[in-house]
Amino acid sequence: MFELKYLSERPYHCIISVGVYPATSKNMGKMYLKYRPIFFTNDDIKKMQHAVMLSKDKLFKTSSAEAIDCVGCSELANSLSAVKIGAMANQCTLHHFSSKNCIDENTFDVLIKTAHTSTYTKQLLKDSIIRG
Repeated sequence: MFELKYLSERPYHCIISVGVYPATSKNMGKMYLKYRPIFFTNDDIKKMQHAVMLSKDKLFKTSSAEAIDCVGCSELANSLSAVKIGAMANQCTLHHFSSKNCIDENTFDVLIKTAHTSTYTKQLLKDSIIRG
């Protein structure tokens, strides 16, 4: 699904989807937050990695759904799958942010609004894009 990297000193994570208004819109070319942020922690990433290992185990065959259910991260996996499909269908980008503190949801509205005028916040968005 996603190959997320994490650092122990930045345990809080968020994935957002950013869209751009089409040329036919009155807001032509402006970016906007397409989907609300998905918040998770390093522990959630470790669970997802464990689920991937379980699903690839050749000795004890386990389906991806069973592995995700077994480690207790089905809600996160479903949310990430849904946002990935939605972003692809709507030609949006996905962005991953990590922090040493909890990230406020309103932070992303401000980040996207200021990215139109601030080279710093525009670069933050560019650097946070999830490829693939």
